Amino acid sequence: MVYTEEEKLAHVERAKVYVEKGEGSYTAYAREAGVPRTTFHKWLHRVYPETRIKKARASERSLVNLGKPGKDSTARGRFLVEYYGSKIEVSSTGDLAELLKGIKKASFI
Repeated sequence: MVYTEEEKLAHVERAKVYVEKGEGSYTAYAREAGVPRTTFHKWLHRVYPETRIKKARASERSLVNLGKPGKDSTARGRFLVEYYGSKIEVSSTGDLAELLKGIKKASFI
């Protein structure tokens, strides 16, 4: 599809509001709008050069940041983790590892 300059600018402006409201990332906006990610980022960086995003190190991409375990949760042999407003409780490190794998897999869908 060929976009006019007005359409490109409109997408960039809508994406900026989308990100500022915390609804998702620029990449998520592009995916939802049906615009190829690389194409959208070219438009974005042309209009807002300060939005250049540093590439994450491999260690940052491999894990999902869940925050700290809940207060006293490790002392009772369980882990209470907050994830996007949800509280998830697991009773062993094996269960925690499975939870993290599931979250990582879901984040790439």
